[in-house]
Amino acid sequence: MVPEASNPSPGGHIFVGKSCLLNVMDEHFLIRIVEIGDDFVRVTFPGRDYPVEGMRVYLEFHDEGGFDCYPALVLHGAEDGNDTIIVEKPTSYRRTHHRVSCRIPTDLTVQIRDQVHVRKYDAAVLNISSGGVLVRTNAPFDFNTTVEFSFSLPGEAQHSALGQVVHISMTDEPQGPADSQLLGIRFINPDPSLVRSINRFVSTRLRELFPRR
Repeated sequence: MVPEASNPSPGGHIFVGKSCLLNVMDEHFLIRIVEIGDDFVRVTFPGRDYPVEGMRVYLEFHDEGGFDCYPALVLHGAEDGNDTIIVEKPTSYRRTHHRVSCRIPTDLTVQIRDQVHVRKYDAAVLNISSGGVLVRTNAPFDFNTTVEFSFSLPGEAQHSALGQVVHISMTDEPQGPADSQLLGIRFINPDPSLVRSINRFVSTRLRELFPRR
């Protein structure tokens, strides 16, 4: 999935009779909105002892391109004999797009640099797709930084790539360098030859991982 920034206000999903998925502790339930107040939404829920007041849940509205996710706190949880719960009325949502390219793990090491600075940093490429890479590095890059790096896949020519940092998270993995970060980098206008090389690599690895029986 490829997330986008949160939108400032809900879309047109919240109305009585609308069905969606409710994410409760990473478990998904098909629910239906049965009542809407000024600051609350009542929805159906099959549980009898959870969720409880104060838990965070997510209303997810899926379509072919992805889903819109609305975070909300539980105001009134499930009780015996009750088949609904009440959550706060969402005030924002996040759009997540479905991936159109497959990620494959790698053990490549590349040198990467900020496009406007000379210094290069080592980076371990954890996975790659035709849309971008996930790397682990101690490079001090910020969100939206434009970066350059070169690499070659097994059996393929060397390629240079331009990308933009679209995700950052810290990592405490023991095999990683101190104070390293996980950077999700999206390719910017990748050369068609690069895309073809990655697609060939992905296809080869998938056949290795899922051989015909």
